[in-house]
Amino acid sequence: MRSPSAALREPKSYLVPLAVLVAFIVDLNFASPRSGLLLLGSGLLVLGLLVAAVWAVRTVRSPLAVALMWTATAVSLTTSFVLHVTVIQREPGWAELLGLLVLITLAVRALPFWQAVLGALPVCLAVVQLDDRLSTYAGMDKETTGVPLLLMAGAVAVGLHLRAEDQRWLETAARVRRAERLELARDLHDHVSHYVTGIVVQAQAGEQIAERKPDTARELFGNIERTGQQGLVAMSRMVKLLRDDDATDRPAPQDSMEAVRERVAEFEINGRPASLEVGADVRAEGWPTEVGRSVQRLVQEGLTNVRKHARAATDVRVLLERAGAELVVRVRNDGGSAGPRLFSPSGFGMIGLRERITALGGTISSGPLPTGGWELVARIPHE
Repeated sequence: MRSPSAALREPKSYLVPLAVLVAFIVDLNFASPRSGLLLLGSGLLVLGLLVAAVWAVRTVRSPLAVALMWTATAVSLTTSFVLHVTVIQREPGWAELLGLLVLITLAVRALPFWQAVLGALPVCLAVVQLDDRLSTYAGMDKETTGVPLLLMAGAVAVGLHLRAEDQRWLETAARVRRAERLELARDLHDHVSHYVTGIVVQAQAGEQIAERKPDTARELFGNIERTGQQGLVAMSRMVKLLRDDDATDRPAPQDSMEAVRERVAEFEINGRPASLEVGADVRAEGWPTEVGRSVQRLVQEGLTNVRKHARAATDVRVLLERAGAELVVRVRNDGGSAGPRLFSPSGFGMIGLRERITALGGTISSGPLPTGGWELVARIPHE
């Protein structure tokens, strides 16, 4: 069920105090001397209770809001009774009517269902009694009245419309939050998996050759330190972006092709670096932002998976080429899944990649190559 605090998101409008002022002016000009003070006092009380009810809704105090609506009903019904037994000419009290109508709209819009019913029904009863006051107002006959009833129906309709709008807004906000959480999960997986995998692989290699090749082991430990520092920098950058609400202070996105080259240059397995082959017709300058980010993540995840599951690989290639209106990205290795499995596959990396690529209208797949080895390939439309 929706939260009452989700209602009344709109900024304050000058129309509300203007309507209240006009209502009081009408009451002052048309109320009889005997009923004037009573109507003004009743209107002030109802409007004051309305302000308190709005505050109660904003602070998620639904029972208090219902109690305030019952109190406003009691004030209005008491005024109607006094006017009925003491005054021949009965004025409806336009400020009071305005406050009651807004209370109905507030209850229907903002309160949970049963509390909305408990809050709105007695206020509707008070509005019905206002119709009796209007029956002798300005020479109207009983058969020609019904203005408060029509206004009451309008208040209910407006409340229902706003309630539906609020629900749509909440559902949209929930979808946005879920998309943000998925994006965060993908980025966390990509960064942590990339850098931690590099650290673990190099540490395992260093442990095996520490006694036989101390110089190589020292070099590996230096690489571990650099990889750890790069990971800390990447994580710090991500945390800063998450904590910083000012989008103007965020750093400009890195050039997509430059980022791909960096990822490939950082990769090394069995003493052999990966290679990057870029088709002559591939131009990163024309890539949309999301395409560039997805290519970076695809290359990063593909190389990370080679480290995890293809330790026997001796040739690792990243290929970027055009195929019509599609950009084709391939990450190949000649080692397949041979060698001991040092990591249990989580599957989250491919899930995140599939969500990214599918959202762009592309496809992604992975599998063994006919000549041996393994290939991750994605086709992304970008025109």
